[in-house]
Amino acid sequence: MTGISTMLLDIFQYFNIEYMIVLFKDNVDVTTGLVFVACLGIWWLMRKPRGTPPGPIFTLPILGDMLSLKGESDLRVIARQLRKEYGDICSVYFGSKLFIFLNSYEVIKEAMVKNGDIFSNRPSLFWTDLVTQRKGIVMSDGQSWKEQRKFALETLREFGFGRTILEDKIHEEIEHFVEVIRQENGRHFDMCRLSQKGVSNIISSMIYGKRFEYDDPVFNVFLDKSESLLLAITHGSVLSVFPFLRFVPGDLFKYQSVLNDLDFIKDNIILPSIKDHLKNFDENHVDDYISSYIREMKKVSKTGQPSYLNEDQLVSAILDLFIAGTETTSTTILWTILYFLHHPNIQAKCYKEIQDVVGSGRLPSMKDKPSLPYVEAVILEVLRKANIIMTGLPHAVSEDTMFHGYLFPKDAIIIPNADAVLTDSKIWRDADVFRPERFIDSNGQVIKRDEMIPFSTGRRVCLGESLAKMELFLFVTTLVQRFEFKPVDVDNLPTLQGVVGITHAPVKYQVRAVPR
Repeated sequence: MTGISTMLLDIFQYFNIEYMIVLFKDNVDVTTGLVFVACLGIWWLMRKPRGTPPGPIFTLPILGDMLSLKGESDLRVIARQLRKEYGDICSVYFGSKLFIFLNSYEVIKEAMVKNGDIFSNRPSLFWTDLVTQRKGIVMSDGQSWKEQRKFALETLREFGFGRTILEDKIHEEIEHFVEVIRQENGRHFDMCRLSQKGVSNIISSMIYGKRFEYDDPVFNVFLDKSESLLLAITHGSVLSVFPFLRFVPGDLFKYQSVLNDLDFIKDNIILPSIKDHLKNFDENHVDDYISSYIREMKKVSKTGQPSYLNEDQLVSAILDLFIAGTETTSTTILWTILYFLHHPNIQAKCYKEIQDVVGSGRLPSMKDKPSLPYVEAVILEVLRKANIIMTGLPHAVSEDTMFHGYLFPKDAIIIPNADAVLTDSKIWRDADVFRPERFIDSNGQVIKRDEMIPFSTGRRVCLGESLAKMELFLFVTTLVQRFEFKPVDVDNLPTLQGVVGITHAPVKYQVRAVPR
């Protein structure tokens, strides 16, 4: 056997490639040897790192496993297919990026809660790095994230999280919201932008210390640009895998559009407000997020201690609070109304419960929540079935980690797949059916399920979960109390097929709100 042949045989034996060893022993001529070298090179490029969770076998250079996914772009569908074939922990390459899916509640809890100190990092992704610059609350890491989140939690609690002062702000906005709907006089209209305005104004009152009129041009431009920003990121999602495509002429993947929208929001809305707060700052009158942040910056500056509290971080935090706080809650309200159109009996049952407990003379309040279990069950079922955040925000490990016998590389994108939990028929039985009663026990009380994780779980659980739950309860109960929602055409109901983007949103639809 030649020297080359001997070397090749040694290589095959080292990697324990038995079928190649057998074939090679019978084909030792140089030509065959070169063929085997080529085969080995292709195999080497296509192989996954040893120990990573199971997934598609042949990973191609550059493309990764994308050919085996048959053009599917919905991450939920991809994860469902992978789970069916490879189990609760599986992996797939999108381009050169390794995605690892955690597909059961038990696995997610073990990673995000029991091992939260390891699994609480954020991975580097093109769009999130571009938009947030890894600053702010949602996509930052390490000490920066800890400092921003700690400040945000303390400040939002100070301004009313979990207290009646916040409920009063929500009630104030709901009154404006209801009046705009009443002016439609039962005519059909699109609630999409209206729901965004109502929810965004609650965030505005907390961040800026004021609300906007619904016809305010600055407010409307901000909402337009925010929506455009999210749509552009969705349209250009391929850049998350192949970022070099942003240089293709013509802004085909909306890279420049995102930059333009981002710059407009910062330069025309956020930065002017920060400058105005700095100019008129009075430490004895701190009544919104920006002024509280400025006070803390000045306090830290006097100590001379290093800190991540600065103006750039504040800009990113404001973006996080506005976009995350507006998009998710307003979308959930739209899903709720849509399910009412498809299930008028459920809407009628909610109305009866509200009438029995609250009546028509006052607004529902958080004190009524324990007495309105069916309404709460409906909201929980909407959160479960609509699954606004879909697979959840990506995580990363702080270092190469062994978990359940698999290697989780530091640079892997880890998906704690909420969809796998919220649609699991073993947990929810008839998971595909919209059935609020699944959250009501035999005594008529709301069932609290650990597996109900629409806001994620662990250290990275949604910062605004308590605010979102309060908003949803107060908006839904008041809307049902004041209006009966009807379809424009009873024989042609709006589709329940959602649109997959940054969030899972319903297709825009028209509705009639008939005053009670």
